[in-house]
Amino acid sequence: MLTQTTIKNRTTVPGVPTGAVKPPKPAPVTFTIPAPPSTNNLFLNKAGKGRVPTAQYLDWKMQAATAIRMQNVQKVAGRVIILIGVERHSSQADIDNRIKATQDALVKADIIDDDRFVTAAFAFWSPKANHLAHVAIYPCQRMTLTFHPSHDGASGALVVDAPQLENGEDHADFTR
Repeated sequence: MLTQTTIKNRTTVPGVPTGAVKPPKPAPVTFTIPAPPSTNNLFLNKAGKGRVPTAQYLDWKMQAATAIRMQNVQKVAGRVIILIGVERHSSQADIDNRIKATQDALVKADIIDDDRFVTAAFAFWSPKANHLAHVAIYPCQRMTLTFHPSHDGASGALVVDAPQLENGEDHADFTR
């Protein structure tokens, strides 16, 4: 556990020079949104206009932004890691096709600055339930993820272990 002392608005850790360590990263933000559409259904080609968003995609982005606002999700500035657990509703769907729409909704809702600041995105199928996606956004940091598959392997759960540095401290700063 990181032991801290605050002296004149500076956070210090015993054995580390003053000012060398920033305070620990905030906890991740977690929330649910409607399950994102497949990337295959986001855009269509329209004569004279090129690629345009589909009505389904525009509707979903509005629903996702509304769900985010209703949950009072706080913005996570800088580089981030995103975990996306999508409730499986079809055995034919590809999980990787759910990442782009989710990231676009996070930018539209002003939860992340831009999807270019997403250092890593992990998507997995979670068990079928209410056709939702469960999202966690962490400030970029060292972390260990363990996937626990369901009995048939079609879905599962992702467990995030507490971030640890080699010296046993809790957090690293990768925002620079």
